[in-house]
Amino acid sequence: MAPRNPFTSITVTGGAALAYWGDELRYYREQAGLTQEHLARRVFVSSSLVAMIETGRRAPKPDFINAADTALNTGGALDRLWKRIIKSSYLEWFRLFVEVEAEADSILKYEQQSVPGLLQNEDYARAQFRNGRVRDSDETIERQVAARMSRQEILTRDNPPFLWVILEEAVLRRRVGGVEVMREQCTRLVRAAESPDIIIQMLPFSIGAHAGMSGSMTLFSLPDHGDLAYSENFAGGQIIGRPDEVEECRLRLDLLRANALPPDESVRMIAGMIGEP
Repeated sequence: MAPRNPFTSITVTGGAALAYWGDELRYYREQAGLTQEHLARRVFVSSSLVAMIETGRRAPKPDFINAADTALNTGGALDRLWKRIIKSSYLEWFRLFVEVEAEADSILKYEQQSVPGLLQNEDYARAQFRNGRVRDSDETIERQVAARMSRQEILTRDNPPFLWVILEEAVLRRRVGGVEVMREQCTRLVRAAESPDIIIQMLPFSIGAHAGMSGSMTLFSLPDHGDLAYSENFAGGQIIGRPDEVEECRLRLDLLRANALPPDESVRMIAGMIGEP
């Protein structure tokens, strides 16, 4: 099938983005002479999931998008459209962060409030968005969740960044989404720590005062641009390039790494939380 150009007639921003992508999926499916059930069998999902994706009630996962492009012989049109939708989903102030994150050789991150987006599971992300954006529609929430999940693709590419995360104990004591969601999230962290490219340290309550009490922070090491720092609050975030401020961020993160539990003890601590009520 010769792919059409879906970009010429619509700007894929706003609340209808998922529904628009679903319309494109339906177009290619019908052009191929397939029912929802036929497509579902070809891409190894349920027909009900295909129906939800086509109506914009559920965001497609990368595996689904790639399988649908292949099954419907679109020439990669669905994947290209999805990438444009995801890019438009990020708030303007956050787009630079995503670009820097994708370019970085290594990422050193301290999180005080929540599991980092790169290590969140879908239900955790969904609960976090829903509780922070109570006036947003379900479609908008699903689009934000999909955008966050798409960032995680950098961890499975051929040259993933080296990710070192320091988590305040409060992050995992806080039941975002409920007990079962937190169990799944802790399991996700334990499995992530098995990667040679990921280190996770826990900063327990028993440490007391520490160098990260002013807030979460991230240090990026970029191959051609040196190091950049990042700080965030509820109103937005800021990429920091001034050498003195970057060095201050590095010092604080080094102190946090020194105070945190060693990686093996940290993983045992997280694993112990999986069975907690």
